[in-house]
Amino acid sequence: MEQRIAWNDLPATLRRAIEARTGPITAARTATAGENSPLAAIVETADGTTFVKGLPSGHRRVITQVREAAVAPLLVRGISPALRWSFDEDGWNVLGYEYVEGRHADYSPGSDDLEMLVPLMRVLGEITVEAPNVGVFKLAEDRWKTYVEDPEAARVFSGTTLTHTDWAPHNVLVTPDRVWLIDWAWPTLGAAWTDPAHWIIRLMAAGHTAQQAEAQALRLLAFAAADPAHIDLFAAANVRLWNEIEQADAGARSWTIAMAKAARDWSAYRHTEP
Repeated sequence: MEQRIAWNDLPATLRRAIEARTGPITAARTATAGENSPLAAIVETADGTTFVKGLPSGHRRVITQVREAAVAPLLVRGISPALRWSFDEDGWNVLGYEYVEGRHADYSPGSDDLEMLVPLMRVLGEITVEAPNVGVFKLAEDRWKTYVEDPEAARVFSGTTLTHTDWAPHNVLVTPDRVWLIDWAWPTLGAAWTDPAHWIIRLMAAGHTAQQAEAQALRLLAFAAADPAHIDLFAAANVRLWNEIEQADAGARSWTIAMAKAARDWSAYRHTEP
């Protein structure tokens, strides 16, 4: 977790570099959500409001911002807030986004937010990348090959569809008439059904049974048409992944415990289903 830096405590050169893109800043407040960026601020100008996030240029996670900038031009159908500008200078890598006032999604059973998420997933599932920059985009088969017994078997997760892979509720902003997907730190090219499969585990961690969670995912054609054996393999791989994350979490935070249990319960359901 990064220590958030208040706007007035940022280096003056950094504040000037941001203002050169936004115009004169009339007000700024530090964002409270999230924990990965020391710079996360909402700045206001005469022309509107911008969400600014940044990391020191030498930070080990700066590649995540490079990925976010690279994927932004693909998200032209209102999937995510628009990236207005980006820069890497004076020792900082910074992104400036269209500001969206919203709350984080509610994934609990019966939530109205689920109805708005399905259309977003459908639109996202139509975006493909045929000639990817592998230095920026992850490949699903590479991300999952260490979590299956036979690394070659991970090829069933491969594809050219752009997937987000991190459907945590705090990565979805809900406004009165729509939802927005944010934080593209891990853009991955894979089979279109893998994003709904990721969502299943998040839904289960929020209180859905495996049957209820799969019923939501089955509203997406890509998941409904997927080979059940491939889904079984994905569920089993997630058990290994989330067990690893839970064991590495020294503080045993509640969300990692919930996700690891959800992954185990989903895989058990897949393997006992008649």
